[in-house]
Amino acid sequence: MRRLLLLGMACVALAGCETTRVSPDQARQVSAEDVYAFGRPSGPEYARIVFTQDAGAMSCFGAGMQVFLNDRLAAETSSGKSVKLYHKPGLVQLSIKNNALCAGGDLRGLLLDLKPGYSYSVRGYRGTWDKAEPLLASPEPFKYTK
Repeated sequence: MRRLLLLGMACVALAGCETTRVSPDQARQVSAEDVYAFGRPSGPEYARIVFTQDAGAMSCFGAGMQVFLNDRLAAETSSGKSVKLYHKPGLVQLSIKNNALCAGGDLRGLLLDLKPGYSYSVRGYRGTWDKAEPLLASPEPFKYTK
């Protein structure tokens, strides 16, 4: 009975671990080696997507996430880190998934309608059963200068 209780508590702890939101301004930047595509704008009309992964060592033991734009791997993040990606205006599918160190590796995404020269803030957090979830976050999209 005691083993069953301990096993149950461990499952609840792993399934219910919360992450902590990190402001993109306070987050550490992803290293250049972990940005594979969309790391530079090709023109002034390109929209910027600032993806920030929540912090939380208990959630998937602090494992990172992979960020995809239109099914192309753009970057890999880790706990409390942020990456700036650039894409031409129009519809873009932003998807994320846990890296290989964490269960729940299926892609989860959202569709963004990017406006020329606007910046979008997207939060990556872990929801139920530690599945990676993207969320359009504050601030609202705004015109950026650099």
